[in-house]
Amino acid sequence: GILALRHRYREVQAAQLPAGREIFIGTDSVPLRRESLFGGMCSIMLPQSMTDMDDMERMVRYPDRNRPPVIRTDADREASVTFSLLPPEDDGETETAAVQLAGLRSDMKKIWKQNIFYDSGEVDADGTPVAWMDCKAYCLDGNLYSLVFLFRAQEQTVLGNFHCSFPHYDVRKPAVLKLLATVRV
Repeated sequence: GILALRHRYREVQAAQLPAGREIFIGTDSVPLRRESLFGGMCSIMLPQSMTDMDDMERMVRYPDRNRPPVIRTDADREASVTFSLLPPEDDGETETAAVQLAGLRSDMKKIWKQNIFYDSGEVDADGTPVAWMDCKAYCLDGNLYSLVFLFRAQEQTVLGNFHCSFPHYDVRKPAVLKLLATVRV
């Protein structure tokens, strides 16, 4: 009763605070640090516990040659986030992040028909729109929650993908959306 209510109250309060030097993931306060990406082109606040995945594990977990250049993961391997740069569009037209994400979403729906797509939205990161969508994917070792996001940085599009085991998505999603608001270009 009372403990559950207090727990819920803390969660609701934490969900309303912007990400600063720390963030709540569920009821755990997690310290953050600013991560510079792609030679300083952009940055984002990430949990200090997230570090570069080592080369051997990268090859095992991302067997595709086009694996993301930036892969950060928790010490307990519960959650990972990847960052890639999308190739520029051939026609020279610069679409907004939201339009690009809508295209990506429809491509993903064609390729991974078994995935369940949930929400999509946009977070304002100090004037930079960060478009996002989330889905549930089915893997050999259980279900995976994935929150894919896009934003523009210096004529380029950055593609990010946060993923964790599905049972943890409800505590992770609000925290990840808050971290998206810390993107700086």
